[in-house]
Amino acid sequence: MMKPMINQEIYNLINDSMHIALAVHTNPDGDAIGACTALALVLEKMGKKPIILMKDIPDKYNFIHGKELIYDEYPDNLPLELFIALDCGDKERIGEYISIFDTAKITINIDHHITNPKYADYNLVNSNASSTCEIIYELIKDWGLSLDKEIASSLYTGIAFDTGGFKHNNTSSFTHKIIADLLTYNINFTDIMNKLFFSRSLSATKLLAYALNKMELYQNNQLSICTLDKKELEKFDAKNFDTEGIISFMKNTEGVLIACLLYEKSENEIKVSFRSSDNIDISVIAQIFGGGGHKKAAGCTINKTIIEAKDEVINTILKELF
Repeated sequence: MMKPMINQEIYNLINDSMHIALAVHTNPDGDAIGACTALALVLEKMGKKPIILMKDIPDKYNFIHGKELIYDEYPDNLPLELFIALDCGDKERIGEYISIFDTAKITINIDHHITNPKYADYNLVNSNASSTCEIIYELIKDWGLSLDKEIASSLYTGIAFDTGGFKHNNTSSFTHKIIADLLTYNINFTDIMNKLFFSRSLSATKLLAYALNKMELYQNNQLSICTLDKKELEKFDAKNFDTEGIISFMKNTEGVLIACLLYEKSENEIKVSFRSSDNIDISVIAQIFGGGGHKKAAGCTINKTIIEAKDEVINTILKELF
């Protein structure tokens, strides 16, 4: 089977560059962190000088290797030949690093979100992949490069996270073949799974209990909504990433087809997460609000009060999907 030409083009661009910036979406999750650290470690093995631009990394990802490559800002004394955006469904999700992206000589976009508008000079977007980490794995293999325990751990983390522990329908037979290969590197997959899905801070546990108790149901219990404002987050000393996982509990409630979690990141900046089941394409709703994502998992930002955002989201979902 012929490999995509873009794979070779990306390899050539990397091979011709030395100082390379890598960035992911704001509020990075397991796939973003895993893909970015895995690729950065590969670049190091190629003799390159990668800089990971990333902030607000949840503590549970402290086990990830490559943390020494993570910077808050790109060093002023370094040239920038190549910028690689990973797991960013659109350019805006790069956040405060957009200005660096715009000034880079060459830009690459590697992603798996179906709504990705292909905003870089070179775009490798495969919406059939379970995760961006799956794409990075394919690139490494296609380029004839070797894995090691640290790179394998990062890739396993991202694939496990974005497949929900291999239970979402984006999990394919190819996904399992990749996992089988990664396990040959003696990674501590039990520890990774525990940190991703079964370990919570006390603040996150209290917030989860509060959010589920506050959850509202509409449309004969088919639509689940929860809002969390800044005062409520502060009440539990919770960080933004402590909201992770709440929406899964909401969607897994019997009868719920669509779940929506809104939380206030700052004044008039509401982060919205959507999840759906029964073949409902929730990315349609996210796109209406300028966001995007996957068919069954998407998100957006709404610049209004949390009450206004909630009302608009409910009305839009009822109009478009029921």
